Amino acid sequence: MKLKKLSMAAGISGAVLGIGMLAIATPVLANHEPFDIPEQGDPRVDTPIKHIPRPVIGALRAPLSKLPQIENFHIVGHDVVNNPGENRPRGRNGGLAIQENCLYVANRLGRRTGTGAHFGNAELPPEIAIVDIADPAKPRTVGHLATILGSNNREVRTIPGGSALFVLNDGAVDNIQIYDVSNCRRPVLANTINIPSSGHEFFLWRDPASTQRFLVYVSHSGDEPGLRVYEVLAPPHGLVNSVPVASFTLTPALPRSQPTDSSRYRDDHFVFETKPTSQTNSLHSMSVSEDGRRVYMANSQAGYFILDSTLLAQRTPCNPNTVTVDDTSNTDPTLCLRKINPDPQARYDQTPPFGGIHHSIYPVPGRNSSRGFPQYAVTGGERNGTTTCPWTPGQILDTTDEMNPTVIARYMVPENLGENCFLGGSGDPALLREFSTHQLLVFPNLFFLTWYSAGFRAWDISNPSLPLEVGVFVPKPEKNVVEYFRDSKDVWMWPFPILHNGLIYTADENSGIYILKYKGPRAEELPEQGTFLSNINVH
Repeated sequence: MKLKKLSMAAGISGAVLGIGMLAIATPVLANHEPFDIPEQGDPRVDTPIKHIPRPVIGALRAPLSKLPQIENFHIVGHDVVNNPGENRPRGRNGGLAIQENCLYVANRLGRRTGTGAHFGNAELPPEIAIVDIADPAKPRTVGHLATILGSNNREVRTIPGGSALFVLNDGAVDNIQIYDVSNCRRPVLANTINIPSSGHEFFLWRDPASTQRFLVYVSHSGDEPGLRVYEVLAPPHGLVNSVPVASFTLTPALPRSQPTDSSRYRDDHFVFETKPTSQTNSLHSMSVSEDGRRVYMANSQAGYFILDSTLLAQRTPCNPNTVTVDDTSNTDPTLCLRKINPDPQARYDQTPPFGGIHHSIYPVPGRNSSRGFPQYAVTGGERNGTTTCPWTPGQILDTTDEMNPTVIARYMVPENLGENCFLGGSGDPALLREFSTHQLLVFPNLFFLTWYSAGFRAWDISNPSLPLEVGVFVPKPEKNVVEYFRDSKDVWMWPFPILHNGLIYTADENSGIYILKYKGPRAEELPEQGTFLSNINVH
């Protein structure tokens, strides 16, 4: 079935448009020793601007032997994040959350790193590391919270000013555990939301009109409905409802999975991979406007679109479950979640001709259209794997017309260009790297993001049509890591970054956490007090 493509700003070259994703399993060595990584060759296409600010195309990643690579960031502190009883980096670090002087660092595995059959021992439960950040210049791991064996605790959230830690468990047991972190070093399990299937990401929204009411938006990439919303009152000890108060799916109008004609994909975007013959249209992640009246949807290979969630946000009685049968289904004004453009085929969708997924979308705060809703959104794609060059750049969308979100700009690094996908070049699979955009932290004129092997980057979007790279941080990887991501000794920056009291907290999967101070253009616009992240509306 041919999907309808929403409009795209003219004048952007095919090379700039190219993005994609194909999940590739990296083989695990029997002795679990990471591969040696060769030096990268020169790219065929590099950024034409060698110094910040760089329009559209950011800096080429420096070779591994020449790291760190730093522009407009100052390293305040670093901790390798260790397992209990060890001093070396544990590896496989996941999401971050902050409560008072504690930084929580999740684990992307369903077991402690260094345990299991590959290591010749029994699996132990995964742990959320607790890092003392009372002195940001000297962070140190001071404790561990064991969670469910067989389930990774990849995503964590706290509520600024509150005392609750939300932990999304995915695997043998699927749930959201809510801990009382009044004593941040000693979390105590207080409540559990039992979810019916694997949750991938979640957004925590607090009702501005009733500050003890929270809605937990969960993406379920494994089944439908892909979006389920759970209500929690007065966490951590208040009422929890494991029955969703609302849900949304594009099925059956758009099947969750469908065959695809491989000839529709670009040849230069599948240099080291075969073209796909099917695509998955399930929800990957979502974000919610600060007032709760809009939900921004990133459906893996089905694109971006916007839901009206006004009735749900305002606690107006509404029809909780949206099932999209045809182009009339979302015209029902009583729906709690209603696709603003009711045509199920109306989405900003770029797969094919490009491979990959539409990973995330976040509205730009404080810049609304005359209609009172966000005028711009920042997106990121994902193309998992070390053999999937060219990897995904991101886009800036104009969302003035919510029926028709439109790309007005792209931002990228040279590794996102198909011209650099050749053996011996910067996209060579032998380098064991990935340059997908990933998780975002968005302010009115700046955004920051973790970018896998491209490290951590800052972009100026004061002119949304011309994004400028204004900061680069690529750490020198730690050695002697207990368990490397994809058996690679390279850089793997993955989780949502946090701005806390003027400092940025981020992490590398292998090398631990980094506390940074941004020193570039518009640094004075960043709040010096409070906690800010893009997957919760509380600051």
